[in-house]
Amino acid sequence: MKQIIYILTIAFGLISCNSQTTEKTGEKISADSTKTNSIEKQRKDIYIKDKSQYDKTFIDGLTDNNEPIRLIDNYIITGKDTTYFPEDLKLNKRTIFTALKDNSKFILEVTRTNLTNINYDFQLLGKDNAIIDSKSGQAVLGSGFFLAPEGDIDTEMGGYGSYEYWDKTKNCWLSIRIGIGRDTNGKQRAKLNYSCNDKNQKTIDLDECPVLRTE
Repeated sequence: MKQIIYILTIAFGLISCNSQTTEKTGEKISADSTKTNSIEKQRKDIYIKDKSQYDKTFIDGLTDNNEPIRLIDNYIITGKDTTYFPEDLKLNKRTIFTALKDNSKFILEVTRTNLTNINYDFQLLGKDNAIIDSKSGQAVLGSGFFLAPEGDIDTEMGGYGSYEYWDKTKNCWLSIRIGIGRDTNGKQRAKLNYSCNDKNQKTIDLDECPVLRTE
């Protein structure tokens, strides 16, 4: 009799454990499902007329916005607000920015390829035009550009607004700020800064970088 009671006790214990495990699994599936549905809802709230005009990184960054978004031609509609994409850089035309600071020369070449992407080549030259550092790649407009432009300081002509483009990898990042409009001499402006997790690699912050201007 004792042996039967012992067996029944073990059986009831196993059934109870399985029930708790099933409940926890069900809760996890439910939570995962809710998260997936939330992401899908965010994606449905984004209408894109022509995906070729916008980088995937830019589009992915829009899912954090709580309002419906419409990407149509060269403007973005968020809720009731309409913002035009920056077009200070002519499409598929190379623009060269330069600056001198102390004994260094900054040379930045950029080409806008669609509404969010620019290809860039940067060189920092020292004495006798020796290359101190160089960077090249593709940078993407920040997904929140429509919220407000960045603010930069031009020591010669005061403050101005700019839009920021990012090139991010696992270990490094670089940002390029393209000024809105032109200065009083009709020159376009730009600044850049970059850094890496490897502290042995050269970095430039915004305070170190002078305002670069078109030639």
